[in-house]
Amino acid sequence: MSSSIKYSFRSARFSRKAVFKVSAVALALALAGCGSGGASSTSSSSTMQGLALDAPVAGAAVTITSVDPLNVSGAQTLGTATAAGDGSYTVSGPTLPSSTVPIFANALDPHNPAVILTSYLGPANTISAAGSTLTSTLLPDLDVSPVTSAALAVYAQINGNSYANLTPNTYSQTLLAYRSDILAIAAAIKAVGDNLCTPVPAVSSTANLAATIAAQSNLTGGSSTTLTTTGTALGGNCPAVLASLSQQIAADPIFGSELDLGDVVDANVTAVAAGTYSLQGVAAELGMTPSSTMAGSLPVTGAPSANVFVDGAVTVSASGQVSSTDQKVTGMVTGNLLSLTVIDGTQSYSLRGKIGVLPTNLVNGGTGYAIRSGGTNTLTQDLTKFDAVLVPLTSTPLWNGWTVPAASTQDGLNCLTGQILVRMDILGSSLISGGKLGECITPSASSWAVSSASGSPGYFDDRQATVIQPTLTAISWQAYTAAGVSAPYILATSSASLTTTSAASGNPSVTESGSLYYVMGADEAVFAWTSSGLTNTNTIIGLHDSVLTRLSEVPDSGNSGDPHSQDH
Repeated sequence: MSSSIKYSFRSARFSRKAVFKVSAVALALALAGCGSGGASSTSSSSTMQGLALDAPVAGAAVTITSVDPLNVSGAQTLGTATAAGDGSYTVSGPTLPSSTVPIFANALDPHNPAVILTSYLGPANTISAAGSTLTSTLLPDLDVSPVTSAALAVYAQINGNSYANLTPNTYSQTLLAYRSDILAIAAAIKAVGDNLCTPVPAVSSTANLAATIAAQSNLTGGSSTTLTTTGTALGGNCPAVLASLSQQIAADPIFGSELDLGDVVDANVTAVAAGTYSLQGVAAELGMTPSSTMAGSLPVTGAPSANVFVDGAVTVSASGQVSSTDQKVTGMVTGNLLSLTVIDGTQSYSLRGKIGVLPTNLVNGGTGYAIRSGGTNTLTQDLTKFDAVLVPLTSTPLWNGWTVPAASTQDGLNCLTGQILVRMDILGSSLISGGKLGECITPSASSWAVSSASGSPGYFDDRQATVIQPTLTAISWQAYTAAGVSAPYILATSSASLTTTSAASGNPSVTESGSLYYVMGADEAVFAWTSSGLTNTNTIIGLHDSVLTRLSEVPDSGNSGDPHSQDH
């Protein structure tokens, strides 16, 4: 196949085995024209368009490879180009192999040779069969970024440093099971690439950095130490920056999308059935602007407290067009990729993310979908995290629909029979710098009772050595109802508190109080709290892979779980 591949570099604006199911159409594309050995004829000339998001890379050296990424000895070069001053580039005429061999995009910064970005684009014949023009809307990982680079580093580490078995399905499994680890490593790559801190010693290669962190983080040992490892690997003033970077990446409309639902090609498939739905979500502005240098752990400004948004008449057409009767919600679903504009009072949000199918045991009255997205407030350009559900109008949630294990024990932590053990990461704020929590959830049909897990704190992991494990107090989470707004697919508590303690002499514990929100199917909760130094602060608390976070790309029965799933 003769191809023309066009990208643009711009600054960022904005368990272990559980499986996201690869869509039937994506599989059909992968097999299109294949014989028993997977061979097919190459397609006609095509164009691919995407972004590489770290900072504008003028004169970037771009290489398309097969078999392995550029920094691996087995890589075979298919085409090269030099980026323009704004980072955009065109690679003309690479011929893709007529097989399922993996294809990668690679970018090197000539002004900072330490920066190496890599992305998995998919099997060669899948790309060939997907169409004459592919953009990052149809092939999301054309956006080469610290997230795609980190994901490949984690994949290599858990697969014997080999990409021989890399497929859309195995890549998807890696994103689901190791999301928190990928997020931590991506923050380290971005910190180096954008010169946001001063590593000690200096980093010679972000590819080597990512591989080293993955190798030293006990990824397959049951209790990963990625936060500690990233802080130690970078040293210097970097640990204070990493927590805020993780929060920024999670809310970024490009980076965040690359953390979820690993469909490589979203072309020619609509994941959401046509119909009218209720949209129930939480918008959390983070006090970070797209031009932020993220030079410290403090947000740039205060942010409005997280807000619940409900629209009871959102329609999705057979072609994926999204609209609402009140014209407050518009957008497009392409495969599992969702673009959305939400108008909430005087505020307007431009969002991008992934949409997946909720397990049928959680929704009484039809098929429901979970939205994981991020973007910006179009008026203030403040980064915004938006988790939501799209559910049938007359449906009701079953907050105890998961199969609860007879007993939950992990990393020295214990929950009682009938409880769900959840590990959480505090992604960043001014006083709550990061770290992991272990919580036990006792679910009922309409609420949760939450308590701290008992046992050894051996699971604890933090970027800063002077911080010892935080504690969360949030006992009763109830279906959200306030000011005449009912959102039964959102659990909330207005009496939550987080406490962190520094191990350094003379530094007392610090407790912040506020509200917690959790949207069904989300892989994070939002802690909205008030500080004397800032009007409001919204902090993302990431959830590690568990039955709570598992979605499917296609309708699924049961819990979308795998009996071999292991959380880290």
